[in-house]
Amino acid sequence: MPAPVRLIPKNFQPGMLEEYILAGEQTTVGRHPSNDIVLSLDSISRFHSRIDRRGEFFVVQDLNSSNGSMVNGERVTQMVVHDGDQVTFGNVEFRFRNELAPAASGSASSITGKDIVDFEDDRGRSSGTQQSVLKAEDVSERSKSSVISTASDKKVDKATLFKLNQRLSSLYRLSELLRSMDAQSEEFILQRVLDVLFIAVNADRGVILTRFHRDAEQLDVTAVKYRDEPIVPQKVKVSRTILNKVLTERVAVLSKDAQVDDRFSASESILMNDIRSTICAPMVIGDEVIGALHLDTTEHGKVFNQDDLEFVMIVATEVGVSLSNMRMQREATHRQRLAAVGETVAGISHNVKNILLLSQGGAELLTRALGRNDLSGSKEAWQVVSRGIDKIGKLVRDMLEFSSHKDLELSDVDINELVCSIAEEIEKQLVAKGVTLELDLDEEIMPRKLDELGLQRTLMNLLVNSMEAISHADGSIVVTTSRRVDGTVVISIRDNGMGIPADKMGRIFFPFFTTKGSAGTGLGLSMCKKNIEDMQGTIACESEENVGTTFTIEFPPVRA
Repeated sequence: MPAPVRLIPKNFQPGMLEEYILAGEQTTVGRHPSNDIVLSLDSISRFHSRIDRRGEFFVVQDLNSSNGSMVNGERVTQMVVHDGDQVTFGNVEFRFRNELAPAASGSASSITGKDIVDFEDDRGRSSGTQQSVLKAEDVSERSKSSVISTASDKKVDKATLFKLNQRLSSLYRLSELLRSMDAQSEEFILQRVLDVLFIAVNADRGVILTRFHRDAEQLDVTAVKYRDEPIVPQKVKVSRTILNKVLTERVAVLSKDAQVDDRFSASESILMNDIRSTICAPMVIGDEVIGALHLDTTEHGKVFNQDDLEFVMIVATEVGVSLSNMRMQREATHRQRLAAVGETVAGISHNVKNILLLSQGGAELLTRALGRNDLSGSKEAWQVVSRGIDKIGKLVRDMLEFSSHKDLELSDVDINELVCSIAEEIEKQLVAKGVTLELDLDEEIMPRKLDELGLQRTLMNLLVNSMEAISHADGSIVVTTSRRVDGTVVISIRDNGMGIPADKMGRIFFPFFTTKGSAGTGLGLSMCKKNIEDMQGTIACESEENVGTTFTIEFPPVRA
């Protein structure tokens, strides 16, 4: 008999089970072996998602994964799932089966989805005679007299001091949070902002709405928080009367006890939800409003005050500025990436064009030789065509290796032994060219956890480059390994070849940049850099034209 609650894979992958049973109150999903459901796939984060059991309901909770969690094709942060729903982690699809409860008819809502907030049109008119508002431009002036600035008042009571301490602590945490914005998604950061706010402000529910870009008219729900998490996600009702005022007039609005506040006496959206107090503040940057922060309470007697309004407005302003800066930085990064793509396409085109010209010339020679029945000429022409085919094949292989993401195959590598084996492989080529190779190896270096294949390819590439850079009779290459006092392992490859011109030094690790003309693809040093950095190492180059070049690889000390 099948388990009553389980996940059944739809696109089965090697290593996966035929079904995963959800037996406990919480089931974790991820690539790390400590998860309940381990999915060893590139599209799965180490700690990807969690499935919580809440009574007869099951809730999928994304854990800020890279590729997201989806329910029925919609990316979610938190959502109730029902029997028959399609649940996707990364690119792995499952069918959720729950035979403990009947399937629902579309009543579930994503916590950060658009359906979690109801924007209610208020019926009737608000008098506005007792409206408590705070303009965005007055935040810095008003904050001087707020609870944040009362530390110098010797008559402050203990409750106020406690509240002051909470808010100062919250501002510090907010500052630390906003500094990490670049490394996280907007949704993750804004959810943490609500966490910080709930410590300093006694709210029951909070919503942050943002515009995706400055020209967008629609506000998207980016984060939602409940003080007491409901078993089933509940909708938060936001009054258009308040929200429109906040957005158009760039003011923060405080409503104390909405049921008796005559400003909103006719507002059905507030009355029906028994909201006792509401704060709504704009997220302003310059003349632009990029979002709004909404807090409310649901318990009678729990109301916000003017200090709460000022504190929330300060937070909303700081978050708005940081959010705007983060978006501008990401736009700049996006433009840089587009420029890099353009350079990459140009590099590929240049390489392919040169190879095609070589092959085209060989094909013309081959056609003429065949027309004369010249077998010897045909063989020579075919060798030209064959070289072009080999070059295309090498270019494609290099591009695939450079662009592919491979998990490191770490093993204990004896670096000195690896250097000796590579030296043996290229010994004949060195002798043929009259180049001497000297090895100066530190015997104290112990084996390290490295990707042996990646390091072998890197050292081979650097040694071949050094050999090709030598055109005179007394050429030499020196390979040195050493261990510093702090445990750093250093590998150095020095030659006395032609060197690299100073105006080209800054680009040698760029994809498709080469100093060899049509003889190189321009991917060799890029792949060397990628291989070493994947192993947490660094690679650097020093060169002087007509004197020689030194490449230095460093691996940091091994940490316990």
